[in-house]
Amino acid sequence: MSSDHFAPPQDRSQEVLIPLEPLKELLVKLFVRMGMFQVEAEIAADRLIEADLRGIHSHGSRAAERYLDAMDMGDIDPRAQILTITETPAIAVLDGSNAMGHVAATRAMELAIKKASEVGTGTVTVRNSHHFGAAAVYVLLAAKAGMIGYCTTNTGRATVAAHGSTQGATANNAIAWGVPTREGAPFVLDMACAKTSWGKLETLSLYGLPVPPGYALDSEGKETTDSSAVKTLLPAAGPRGYGLAMVSSILTGALTGGKLPIHKTRAPELEGSEHFFYVIDIKQFVEEDKFHETLASATEAIHQLNPVNENQRVQLPGEQEWKQTQRALQEGLYVHRDHANSLKELAERVKYDVPW
Repeated sequence: MSSDHFAPPQDRSQEVLIPLEPLKELLVKLFVRMGMFQVEAEIAADRLIEADLRGIHSHGSRAAERYLDAMDMGDIDPRAQILTITETPAIAVLDGSNAMGHVAATRAMELAIKKASEVGTGTVTVRNSHHFGAAAVYVLLAAKAGMIGYCTTNTGRATVAAHGSTQGATANNAIAWGVPTREGAPFVLDMACAKTSWGKLETLSLYGLPVPPGYALDSEGKETTDSSAVKTLLPAAGPRGYGLAMVSSILTGALTGGKLPIHKTRAPELEGSEHFFYVIDIKQFVEEDKFHETLASATEAIHQLNPVNENQRVQLPGEQEWKQTQRALQEGLYVHRDHANSLKELAERVKYDVPW
């Protein structure tokens, strides 16, 4: 569930259906061509496609070109060695060595899961990394392992206003929680600390839609609904989103020895990103069956609540995206035609014949 209240736009007249297998093959070929190891290219492709499956195309395959360009410019090292700087049974500090963020973040979450299975919880921070895409895909790794996962990240410069100011104070840090369930959708809260993500604004622009009122400010600090004029986003729920963004900046920028966004001046590709991962092994805290019975019973009670829209039952965070994922696994991905065309152009670089 995102912090904004508008669903990703859908307009089949502007969209193209992309089958999943050729999409993964294409992404892997593109990353390998830039020098990535096959296994790491597959990790990166999986994380991007998992975002696409959830309907978060701005953080999925549509973003591949920006990562390829960053490798081209030398800002992302496709063969980076991710180093362990500090380690105890419960924590680790990793240096991403300018690796692709999705690879460094996956390694960190896997390590946090391993530590949680051994000592109950695992906490891993990563410095010198890059934009890691959609936060949900990492907490889902923990949920798949039967554990509760949390993550947050510090992106580029300050682009989200402080509550009570028209100027940027924090980055649009994402936070996500993932909780496993015995059946149906895992509980996943994935939110930007601003009213929306920059990627969602790009998506609205792609579909020719305006920015919703009350979301963004222009360079003079005045409210705007013109996506090309947006300079600063407003925090979600005023002081709450601002506070959450600050906590994320501290757990990432300060705790890794990096910078807080107010002191970052350049784009995320140049400044890099820092990440924080935390995992709880449920069965070391409480009997697993009891935990799942309690959660299932509460979920069922919430589903029975009176809906505002009688055609749609009350949902929990993550259910909508889970349904979207099940649908896309059956049918393939519907993406905007400009997204499909840019992938087609990338395919020409590796002489790959895409079927769309």
